[in-house]
Amino acid sequence: MFTKEEKKENRIQFWTKLENELSKKKNPFGSKVNWMNYNTGIRHLYFRMEADESAVRLCIDLQFPDSSIREVYWEQFGEFKNMLDERFKNLIWLEEFEHWNGKTISRIVMEKEGVNILNRKDWDKMHLFLKLNFVKLDEWWCDFGEVFKLLK
Repeated sequence: MFTKEEKKENRIQFWTKLENELSKKKNPFGSKVNWMNYNTGIRHLYFRMEADESAVRLCIDLQFPDSSIREVYWEQFGEFKNMLDERFKNLIWLEEFEHWNGKTISRIVMEKEGVNILNRKDWDKMHLFLKLNFVKLDEWWCDFGEVFKLLK
């Protein structure tokens, strides 16, 4: 059993190690990317990484306060659904998702279950999952992000 402080330290080390590994990766244009705070160029549209005691996830979060704007972006992602589903196996599409902050958002998520952030033996698998999928997501965003930016 871990204490609260040990869990916190474990999480910090997990994310720090991942950030160090990702800092070496550049986008398809050769530019440096802030992977931990990825800039989609669209306010309220986020690419987020999550890890807990049961899974690791890479999420596309549509957190627009105005539900009608969120719906427009959701529909635009839907236009790319087949392409995204091919690129990222087993995507989960959640048009309405209750975020931990209490807000209703839309979320597209890829997930690897059966791993635990508190088990250091799982870290390599978790980091590999996040790195491979985030790089693919970044490549896709470099190709198609302008379509979404035109909706602003």
